[in-house]
Amino acid sequence: MDNRKRLLVFHRNGLFRDCLVNVFTNDRRYHAQSVDHLEREGIDELLCHPADVVLLDLNLPENRAIEIARAIKDRQSETKVLVLVPDDHERLVECIAAGAHGCVLERSSLEDLDTAITKVWRGETFCCPDIVATMFAELSQLHEKPIWQLPDVPKERRLTAREQEVLCLIDRRMSNKEIASQLCISLFTVKNHVHKILDKLDAANRQEAAEKARLQKELGPVSYRVGDQSREISNM
Repeated sequence: MDNRKRLLVFHRNGLFRDCLVNVFTNDRRYHAQSVDHLEREGIDELLCHPADVVLLDLNLPENRAIEIARAIKDRQSETKVLVLVPDDHERLVECIAAGAHGCVLERSSLEDLDTAITKVWRGETFCCPDIVATMFAELSQLHEKPIWQLPDVPKERRLTAREQEVLCLIDRRMSNKEIASQLCISLFTVKNHVHKILDKLDAANRQEAAEKARLQKELGPVSYRVGDQSREISNM
């Protein structure tokens, strides 16, 4: 009798996905399978033949992670969903609400990932400690967002929860390195967020972005004042 846990891996990065499958395939406790999220057949197969554990990339395009988690929950499947969380992420709280049983950072060790899989498979919940602070921040923003975000701002021009975090730190005159340290993300990711913020707000520099966001109420109520010195996107 095959007592191995059936493990499905959904990830936007095919190489990362296949490497994980190879690692777990070599472990006799698992029967691992790679699933391309772009192929609908893979999701349908999951729903028809439930796996024990699904490793689900939070940043799958088109909110596919939330769709998959919710579909598993709606089918009242015994499948446990463990969310793989990149440093640059959105909608973690929504994905957990959709039915995820745990979350672990992508940059965690294989040992930590194995521990997370074992815990959720046993019916426990698991949340990587580094993620807890981010979850509290997202919950806070979800609570405040209906109060201060203007409804007439086009959807494509709205700042994401993470971009709002970055912009608030910019408004506190933090450098990119300081922001990276504060949010536990890479310097490259911070610069990417700043670039998107300047583009969405049509701002020439960081100071102008903070001022425009305040006018649009993207930052919400703030009690501090921006100084006169602007810092460009290349600020280190």
